[in-house]
Amino acid sequence: MLLNPNWRILTIGDGDLTFSYSLKKHHQIKNLSATVLDDKKTLTTKYKDNGLSGLTNLGEKVFFELDITNKTTWPAELKNAFDLVIFQFPLVPAAKSCEDFTNAPSQNIVNRALLRDYLKACFNYFLDENGLRLSYITSKEVKPYLHWQIETDLTVDTNITHMGKQVFDYALFPDYQIRNVDRDKKVKDTEGFIYAYSDKPQDDDILKVFTPFKFINDKYCALCRVGPYSSDENGKRHLASKKHQKLSQYQREWFLYLDSIK
Repeated sequence: MLLNPNWRILTIGDGDLTFSYSLKKHHQIKNLSATVLDDKKTLTTKYKDNGLSGLTNLGEKVFFELDITNKTTWPAELKNAFDLVIFQFPLVPAAKSCEDFTNAPSQNIVNRALLRDYLKACFNYFLDENGLRLSYITSKEVKPYLHWQIETDLTVDTNITHMGKQVFDYALFPDYQIRNVDRDKKVKDTEGFIYAYSDKPQDDDILKVFTPFKFINDKYCALCRVGPYSSDENGKRHLASKKHQKLSQYQREWFLYLDSIK
């Protein structure tokens, strides 16, 4: 993860705060603010082993009950205050009842909407207008995360650009505990990637860290991340495949959703 101790960094939705604690402790970030969706009591009850006391002992402030989808929960002191904002392995919990599932959009759309809201919040509120203006999403390249089209579809009709990705190295964050959402149980590390975004040109020393998304011309399929096709016939067969048809349907639903909220 590309970091600089002098960057002002904000973490979003750090469930048990162990990522933020590890970030501060092992990377000596001078100006770090951490946020969680839960209130303090819920966090300490839910996660017996958490990073709250460690962050407090290191002099960092934690902001509770910050909902990235609800601007009324965003503290004024966090406005235009950061160079980099980070969201680690975001995931909306699956609907817990048949009624919830019936009344909600698909889980694919719900998660895409969360990430789009996050990116817009970063560049419209949290990032310094005169600062570095970087945003990271760390996610996995397995289902369902792979189906959110993180590189291509989240920034439609914005001036935000996906710069590329970098492998997330868990070893650099020794105190970070990977958990299932809302569960006090560690899970096996699955290869993750940091997806980087900005709305301003970045220097080469930053750009070179990230691998650009390559599946962007007519010899590739950006939805399925395959190619180059060995022939036109091969490309046609792929477009007719069940996998491509499924991801195309997700994409159609996503653009219908975006149209519905304009």
